[in-house]
Amino acid sequence: MIRWFPLIFIACGTPESTDGEVVISSDVESIRIDPAEVTIETGGEAPTEVQFTAWATTKEGEEVETSMVSWAISNLSAGSIDENGTFLSSTLNGGVTNVTATHVGIEGSATVTIVYKKDLVTGDLPAGIVDAFDAATSTSGDEPALDYPHDGVTVPRNLNGLAFAWDAPPGSNVSRIRLQSGITDMRVYTSDELWYSDSDLWATISASNTGGEVDVVVESGMWDGSALTSVVQGPPLQLTVNRLDARGSVLYWVARTDGSAGAAGDIMRIPFGSTEAEAFWSFEDAGGECVGCHTLVESENKMIVTHAGVNGNFSVIDISDPDAPELMLGVEEERRATFHAASPDGQHLLAVANGQARLYSLRTGELMQTIDTEGYQVSHPDWSPDGEDIVLVRVHETYMSDMNFEGGEIIQMSFDGSNFGPAEVLVPHSSEYNNYYPAYAPDGNWIAFNRAVRTEIRSPDGSIHESSTSYANPSAELWLVGRDGDHLTKLDNANSVGELQNSFPRWGPLPDDDVLWLAFSTTREYEVDPSERNLPQIWLSAIEPEKALDGVDPSSVAFWLPAQDSQSDNHLAIWWSK
Repeated sequence: MIRWFPLIFIACGTPESTDGEVVISSDVESIRIDPAEVTIETGGEAPTEVQFTAWATTKEGEEVETSMVSWAISNLSAGSIDENGTFLSSTLNGGVTNVTATHVGIEGSATVTIVYKKDLVTGDLPAGIVDAFDAATSTSGDEPALDYPHDGVTVPRNLNGLAFAWDAPPGSNVSRIRLQSGITDMRVYTSDELWYSDSDLWATISASNTGGEVDVVVESGMWDGSALTSVVQGPPLQLTVNRLDARGSVLYWVARTDGSAGAAGDIMRIPFGSTEAEAFWSFEDAGGECVGCHTLVESENKMIVTHAGVNGNFSVIDISDPDAPELMLGVEEERRATFHAASPDGQHLLAVANGQARLYSLRTGELMQTIDTEGYQVSHPDWSPDGEDIVLVRVHETYMSDMNFEGGEIIQMSFDGSNFGPAEVLVPHSSEYNNYYPAYAPDGNWIAFNRAVRTEIRSPDGSIHESSTSYANPSAELWLVGRDGDHLTKLDNANSVGELQNSFPRWGPLPDDDVLWLAFSTTREYEVDPSERNLPQIWLSAIEPEKALDGVDPSSVAFWLPAQDSQSDNHLAIWWSK
């Protein structure tokens, strides 16, 4: 039988008499916390309380309650604990935390799991719909099936506007979409077949949730105003919430399709949290010329844009004020670039025009040197984040333009601040495919690129020939290679299935986690608002480079970049901190 004593534990080991028994620290063998494991719920209103008690076991085998311990928790985002062992949960999110009680170096531990449970009733539905779904017995079926997002997708925690779309069974007029993990249970009730999430939701789900895995399922039924019947639960999908601490905006190029000035184009901007893209540097800003390929130089608050497409002039824009970009360096006949990349320090511009690579001063626009590419025509430059290397595509077969060629191989050249070293082949050319559009990851260790296989192409005159052209090739796929040329990997999860023209890979910023973010343009269907003309749109995939080191596809299933115009032709998403 356990006896209760008022005890005082003396840290120095000297006994002290009380009305009860005398115990010194050397008499304590272990500390136990009661309860040892507990799961509680919080719903965002008042915190949930748990009272913990510490028990000391002496060498004689007796267990006695004690207050002579210090209390602590391992996860401060999950809640707080006071000197009496009273734990109060967070009201903002769920989480898992260890509770420790310590006496003179001897610790006892317990675990608290806090499940954040929230019911969100939308539209004109009554609050009673929550209890109706909880009380209903559902059957399993092929519908309601989630059309978007797709199973296996990874999303960043600060994503605004991710849509969930599903097809409810015939006769259903109300649905509940449930996002559930070990520490979250978010339930949304709607009479629609579409619901948009926000960044607050993902921040709640990702807080202290190791792995961030979330099961998503939709249930639909018939609601007559007082009773819910015929409830059917569709097949689940799993998504992962990961970290992306970028703020600011995304800049991308959109080709105008309204017929204005031919192939006119604008640079668009999506500020973080916005639900609609805005024109940042337009056809009109560029003096009535199309602007397309663009390069951002964060260190110097500059943006470089190409005018009028292939072999066009380039200009430099001052973007220090995001709301009022201004022309900094206008076009000149001798300054030409189809594609370009800036040195990270903002001093140089590596430009390609007519298959020739040139180095310009970004301060004056002066041509500094023509780069020796050993007699080959080149295209698609990029500069490493540390400024020490560049990549180019070297063309071994048919060269039609900087945009359109076959037989591309990826080469890397060192840069010492003044001169470029000899070419090192990272991905060799082949008669079976074409390599192009290389882009360094923000950690500098990886290069994403495109590969198009040789396929049958129908010419305007009706003739058919084989081609692996780099321009708008339906067979284009995303690949990854290490900066040293090792670990060549195809990104099957990001590529998806079919000929989707997965092109123009560009990286997001470096987050404080083990995931990198890759943006690309693709003609795949966005089920929420399909393009009527199968136009390219910007999608994103999470990349876990450690998997590539093990020979495993490091990409996740992709998602559509929210806030872009789903009916426009969009390319080259570049992150910006402003």
